[in-house]
Amino acid sequence: MLRVLMLPLLILLACTTQAGSIRLNTDIFPPYQVREGDRLTGSSVKALACIFDAMQVEYEIRVLPWERAIQEVADGKAEGFFSATRMNRASSFATLSAPLALEKWYWFSNSASRPPSLGLGSSLRVAGIRGSNEVEWLQQHGYRVDPLVSGTGQLLQLLQRDRVDAFLADQQTLRIEMTRQPTVLRPRFAHFQQYTTLGVYFSNHYIGRHPDFLERFNNHVFGCLPEFGVLRADERQRLHRLHDTLFDRWRHEPALIAAVAEQNQRNQTLSIQQIEQMDQQWRQEQRLPADQRPLTNRILNTPLAQWLRARQTEHDGVISEIIVTDQQGLNVAISEPTTDYWQGDETKFADPFFSDQPYMSTLNYDQSTRRFQVHVSTSIHDPQGGAVIGVLIIGLDIEKALRMEDLDPHNIKAETP
Repeated sequence: MLRVLMLPLLILLACTTQAGSIRLNTDIFPPYQVREGDRLTGSSVKALACIFDAMQVEYEIRVLPWERAIQEVADGKAEGFFSATRMNRASSFATLSAPLALEKWYWFSNSASRPPSLGLGSSLRVAGIRGSNEVEWLQQHGYRVDPLVSGTGQLLQLLQRDRVDAFLADQQTLRIEMTRQPTVLRPRFAHFQQYTTLGVYFSNHYIGRHPDFLERFNNHVFGCLPEFGVLRADERQRLHRLHDTLFDRWRHEPALIAAVAEQNQRNQTLSIQQIEQMDQQWRQEQRLPADQRPLTNRILNTPLAQWLRARQTEHDGVISEIIVTDQQGLNVAISEPTTDYWQGDETKFADPFFSDQPYMSTLNYDQSTRRFQVHVSTSIHDPQGGAVIGVLIIGLDIEKALRMEDLDPHNIKAETP
């Protein structure tokens, strides 16, 4: 029997736009889609209500079995399905939006050994929920998932009976389920796998008919979401250790210090009005072709910037960006184009510059790269007098950084600009 849940208040929205009315499919996956009596709620549902209200777009949501929810979009019977992680099988008929939710996936097991990174050739007995995002990922990475069950409670039971070795699940979702289950079913070990974003897959046919729709939708997402989960204390400690082991020595490089000192000398008479004008020029340049960005290109093409890009490249995606600033927070060199030229009004500059202590930002999402990252900032010192003369800011990709296992400094090659 077809299960249908509609949101009357949303369907009755009187306003229309060029995008027209949208039919979205979903299934019940707490805490993102939750059934409360005959009402559909949850964090993703609330976010969509906010987004479509801001866009003035009519829509309806139907609750279907997950596989059918996806297939209807492939067949042109609906315009989208949610909340979904990136999946290979959907790429031919739909495009994933900016994230509505952030999941933290862990392997749950009764063994202290972490499961292998790839499933090919592995004898690990893995169970999963039929049609789930986790099963999609496991199969894409070579795991044989058997048995397939209908709910998280069954996964806990299979693990407790030693019928399987492990299963992959979102930490928050599993914790909700464990409050409903006997404590004897709780797994003994949890091994972090990755952060995963969940969004809406909109059909390519619909996007083709409304080419500005997805950009408009994505632009409204970040104003409609609650704060993403914060990093745990042990995760922050691990990131600090990684930074100290791999990257902290960079701020002591003579060529980096010389470039900062030279710019401080050159810019010491700049007024705040001049800084704001340069920052405005920088922002305007980001909308222009690459060959029409004189200020940006000057900062991007220095020998120090080339050295920063080389360091970023050799760390296999762990680093999302590197910024070196002068004493006013102006860019001296960057590995990637930044949103603005002046970092002086941001905490990632001000805290390490004025307190002379390392700073780690909260977890944030980079829309351009679709990656979650934190910034770790440290002060740059004059080697003669010890004064703080600038700041080194390094963006770390959360998923890749937390999965790094080899932090042995003896295996790291020292390089100079």
